[in-house]
Amino acid sequence: MGFGEVVDLSGIPFLSKTDLRGRFIATLTFYDGEWQMWMEIEPAGRFVKVHAWPAEAFYFAATPENDNDICSEFLNFAAQSANKRSAMRTFAAVQDDIFNLSASLAKLPIVHTSTSNPNGSARQAATEVEYILFVCRSVFDLLQEIVQNLWEDIHILDPAISKKALKKSFADMTLHADTLRTPEQIADRFHIPPALAECYAGNAPMFLKIRQFRDDLVHRGHRVQTIFRGDSEFLITKNLGSFRNIDIWREAEVIANGLAPLAPVLNLIVHGTLAACEDFAHTLAKHFRWYEPTVPGMKLFMRGYHNETLKQALADADSRLAEGRSLVTGMQHSPATP
Repeated sequence: MGFGEVVDLSGIPFLSKTDLRGRFIATLTFYDGEWQMWMEIEPAGRFVKVHAWPAEAFYFAATPENDNDICSEFLNFAAQSANKRSAMRTFAAVQDDIFNLSASLAKLPIVHTSTSNPNGSARQAATEVEYILFVCRSVFDLLQEIVQNLWEDIHILDPAISKKALKKSFADMTLHADTLRTPEQIADRFHIPPALAECYAGNAPMFLKIRQFRDDLVHRGHRVQTIFRGDSEFLITKNLGSFRNIDIWREAEVIANGLAPLAPVLNLIVHGTLAACEDFAHTLAKHFRWYEPTVPGMKLFMRGYHNETLKQALADADSRLAEGRSLVTGMQHSPATP
């Protein structure tokens, strides 16, 4: 098929030939050893093959074109097998939030090394910390919107379970005031299977920790605790404010006056957010029946300007979790991405 040729969906070779009515297509960019891309044109339902490749975008492939390209099982599941058209906007919002988190993590070292106004760099870092917390909080609610949307079409085979509508916010599903609900309480209140209730309860401690950090900055009028500009990175006081009594730093990282690196905190926050999405994808895919994949034999990959920074942050978090260090004590941790 040559560039410039106009086809309908049946002419795009990577798509399954199942009925896609009512389902969205996450992207028409594919990699099979070469880049293959189609764009929709008028009238609707017509597509033209173009000579292009992604810079910051998502694409389908059997294997990534670049080692820094990332596959999120949650986004792949939502794009391939749970791609209801009514969930498309929320799905796109999660994609944007992941790009934005990557950019904010990459921005902090740039702010630190800036010589234009080094005395003001700590304030700039504080605004990025606040933004990262906002975005992570947002991702949990976007995740819940997607689960709520998918739940509407799920058929429960167990006659003992009478289906009930889910709440729109993650907090309403997992918290009573600021107290975490148990898996049994979640299952009983919302009439959901135990496996899904366990997924909610298992990720709720991380959600609550992020919300506590965020609320300290915004709703209660607290400032971000003082961020210091060290010789090589930004630092925070180890035992002050929201970060007190959290064992995430290695002994060599804490200097004599009790200052410790800021980056590990942010890495674990982002990791916990994305790991929750992965956990829900595995649980939903395992326990319920979904559409056949839109693009068989391929997965959805993320390519972004700051992917390398994101992968390094997640790897740092994984290494700390493997050492038993965590923002949330006693919590079981899943990988954020493969």
